[in-house]
Amino acid sequence: MLITSIAVVVSSLQITRAEHIDLNLSDYDDDLMRDLDKAIKYFEPDITAGNADAAKDDAATLEDGFKYTEDYFRKKGPYEDAVAISIEGLKYTRAAVEAVTNNDFTAAAAAAQAAAKTCRACHDIYKPLNKK
Repeated sequence: MLITSIAVVVSSLQITRAEHIDLNLSDYDDDLMRDLDKAIKYFEPDITAGNADAAKDDAATLEDGFKYTEDYFRKKGPYEDAVAISIEGLKYTRAAVEAVTNNDFTAAAAAAQAAAKTCRACHDIYKPLNKK
């Protein structure tokens, strides 16, 4: 049942491609972004390998990052798409943890892949094209 739910959610991913926004992100926590980048790269592979502890560690980092990013963009200005992407990423991350907890690694991997798509969606719009 969880697999079906995750599959429906993943297939209905509502993130749309938007134009790049040139925004000063110098006040974003770069150390956190590096931690998030590492966690998202290992999240799905850790799940696929059946390494529940590592996947949960990755998820904890991602949850912190999605929460931080949501709050950051709420405070930064009218960037509701970034807020929505952060909330969506958090939902997928939590779904992956729930699936791992239930030993449903197939559903967890699908949710982790969806979480990674949310990261890419935000980067497509907001990641600086040139590091300043």
